Amino acid sequence: MQHSSVYTGARTEVVHAPRSATVSRQPRSVAGSRSLASMLPTILTTGVISLVATAVLRLLWMGFNNDFFGAWMEAWLTVWPIAFPVAYISKPLVDQLTRKLSKPLASANGHAGSGLNVADVMHANEQATLKSGLKRTPIILPIVHR
Repeated sequence: MQHSSVYTGARTEVVHAPRSATVSRQPRSVAGSRSLASMLPTILTTGVISLVATAVLRLLWMGFNNDFFGAWMEAWLTVWPIAFPVAYISKPLVDQLTRKLSKPLASANGHAGSGLNVADVMHANEQATLKSGLKRTPIILPIVHR
């Protein structure tokens, strides 16, 4: 059996092998490529954000009139091709900055952990209560029998 690939333009032979044997496939050149898949979230995100932002700004600047949709689409089709490459190219820098800003801080017990835990919050609560001179009254929750 033969089929032609729409991606490579070449005809390839399909070999039916037993289920236990592994079949090596030729990678597709466009569909399913990792670079296209990595671009898709940025394409969609910048498209939606620029669509909404240009609509809001057009409404604020021009109001809703007969020319609104034409001017909005013109603005969106001007902004999106600029926003996508800027967002896609700056993504590694933004990811690196995010990792630097989100490093865990040292907790009250002195070691770096995965952030605040319940013991840290309770300790801070007790310290603040003592410092303010307030008395701690335990909260008694009602017991509901079913």
